[in-house]
Amino acid sequence: MRQRKIISTTLGELIVAVTDEVMPIIRNRSAIYLVVSYILSDLFAQQRVLVHKRSRRKRPSHFAEELAQREMR
Repeated sequence: MRQRKIISTTLGELIVAVTDEVMPIIRNRSAIYLVVSYILSDLFAQQRVLVHKRSRRKRPSHFAEELAQREMR
């Protein structure tokens, strides 16, 4: 199993890092922010699924139930 490296960062630093990586590839400035938005949305969606699957609570919180219902739609 691969070891995970935990990196502590702020949301702003993450946005800047992703933007810096995308800038050399995308020339259109408005497209840069769109691509960064898609990348961050995908990253957060994957993390939300991982957290939801890992939950061992017998009774999930109201927020978790609401998320599960949204995903079913």
